Amino acid sequence: MTDNNDFPTETVLSDGSVYRVVPVETGVRAIRAWAEHPWPMSPAQALALRDRLGWTSSPTKEWMFTTNHDLEEKDASFTTIKRGQTVGSFNMSLTSRIPKDVMDEAVPIAERAFDAYVEALTAVYGRGARSRSRGVLSVKWTLPSDTLVNIGTIGWVIDVDVNSPALNEAARGEAQYFAEIADENDPAR
Repeated sequence: MTDNNDFPTETVLSDGSVYRVVPVETGVRAIRAWAEHPWPMSPAQALALRDRLGWTSSPTKEWMFTTNHDLEEKDASFTTIKRGQTVGSFNMSLTSRIPKDVMDEAVPIAERAFDAYVEALTAVYGRGARSRSRGVLSVKWTLPSDTLVNIGTIGWVIDVDVNSPALNEAARGEAQYFAEIADENDPAR
């Protein structure tokens, strides 16, 4: 099954397990729904967006949910900041879990899928900033709203994070704080 992608969205691996990749059009639609939602977003608004997308909450943790992307697991979640009053970030898996002994079989599929996602998101948001850290290849886009979209891959895994403007502001503040501490503790000063 390819669903107009340059990679199979469902592959039976040598041990019989099935490796699934969310089709690019479906994944990008979900990414855009979260990234382009007006910020700040309350947890209630996040749950309403989840419902609008037809996703299902975990019975015990409403901030964790299963999408309709056929990965057959809880594959998305959001976190809150400011004492639970504001959504700080959203995370979604774009690939399914598979047994360790067949992971290498899925890597070439994940590489093609990652490239297809980057191409599709670049068509929407322009060129992103590509980086590699600790083996994770990622591409980040900062939107005019200061929302950050970050898609990353390592091995057979592809996931995406959408960070709110408030979370980005907090991260900048933290970075500045640690930079100032480093300057104060620099013996050359």
